Amino acid sequence: MKKFNTATPSGFPEFSPSEEPLRQKWLHIIAETFEKYGFQSITTPLVEREENLLGKGGNPKEIYALKRVQDEVGDRSHSGNTLRFDHTVPLALYVARHQNEINFPFKRYAIGPVFRGERAQKGRFRQFDQCDIDIIGIEKLSVLNDAIMPAIIIEIFEKLLPKNDFVVRINNRKVLLGFFDQLGVSVDKAKLVLDIVDDLEKLSREKITENLKELGLSTENIEKLFTFTSITGDTKKVLSALSDMEGNAIFKEGVSELTQVMTTLDSMGVDPKRFTLDLKIARGLDYYTGTVYETTLIGYEGLGSICSGGRYEDLASIFTHKKMPGVGISIGITRLLSQLSSLGVIAEENFSVIEVLFIPADECATQKCLLLAASLRKKGLRVDTYLETKKLGKKFDYADKIGVRYVCVIGENELSDDNIQVKNMKTGQAEMVAMSGITEFDFKA
Repeated sequence: MKKFNTATPSGFPEFSPSEEPLRQKWLHIIAETFEKYGFQSITTPLVEREENLLGKGGNPKEIYALKRVQDEVGDRSHSGNTLRFDHTVPLALYVARHQNEINFPFKRYAIGPVFRGERAQKGRFRQFDQCDIDIIGIEKLSVLNDAIMPAIIIEIFEKLLPKNDFVVRINNRKVLLGFFDQLGVSVDKAKLVLDIVDDLEKLSREKITENLKELGLSTENIEKLFTFTSITGDTKKVLSALSDMEGNAIFKEGVSELTQVMTTLDSMGVDPKRFTLDLKIARGLDYYTGTVYETTLIGYEGLGSICSGGRYEDLASIFTHKKMPGVGISIGITRLLSQLSSLGVIAEENFSVIEVLFIPADECATQKCLLLAASLRKKGLRVDTYLETKKLGKKFDYADKIGVRYVCVIGENELSDDNIQVKNMKTGQAEMVAMSGITEFDFKA
């Protein structure tokens, strides 16, 4: 007999009954918060045309091709299709297909799996759920929209991690690019310097200096860069320091946009302790052009950003020939849950989808248990009945292991008295309830 390998494929997660409830709870909170701010959900295909993903900068080494195990000769219907690697390219394609039907600015959210063929390792997957929101405009999009993103991030993580402290770190790439210009960094090297700035918290000062010198920066200018990115303090202090600096038009535009974002967050009543202006934040992705965000869990800085995003000036012109600026954020929930679990920040919940479990103490009570369970389901409760022939203790062990809150026991005595023994498995308290009144019992208490 052939021996099959039943292990999960490397990099592709699965979630147990003790893990899935927390995942679903987080997904619900995230979607609910997105909708509170006026974002509409869309669902796009898991599969896109290869040329479209590559056209928007997808790495061919990380893109999975879709094909049948055995294709028929001459059948090209499945060729050229690939699995999506994010929600941004599918959004661009959706906008291209429906631009004449969409009302702009278009606020959409997408939650679902994406696929990347990178090296699987702890906390990094080849299939993972991403939760994205974006606001898309045509030709122009008010910078005030950039303030909406951190407000949403803060509300979400206050709900997801109420016992932990976190901060949304905000910067603007125009400020960095304008400063680089003052240092004499050429346009063709500016992106490379941005990438190095993005590593300020990951690499040593010596390594950063070495990397900058390789790009031709002098020791004096490298020190100026370190000094600039080290400006800290409350928002007003940092903005004041930036406003006092000389800079080109790009630099001043970035300072103005940062000021508007920070002022708007204040106007919205967002807790100032939850966000900060951090000049070290650069974001490595090429398409960010203005405001950028990274969210850090205080005390777990080595974890990296738990939510990130930013402003971009070109979403879909490659498909639409129209300028469509936007701003968005993304939460990689699969990776985040895995990392927080391994660090002990979150724990599995002994949660059962079942609210009430009926246990027949004697076989003669089985049919009555099934009947009463059906009556509770009609009241909207999630109810199950234990149907296996085992000792009563084993049945209660099962109830404990699945984490059910209430157990209803019916045996010969209960049948004769028209009563049910209702036990709260969390408190251990039990009481007798008349069968005729079981549908009125408060199983939510």
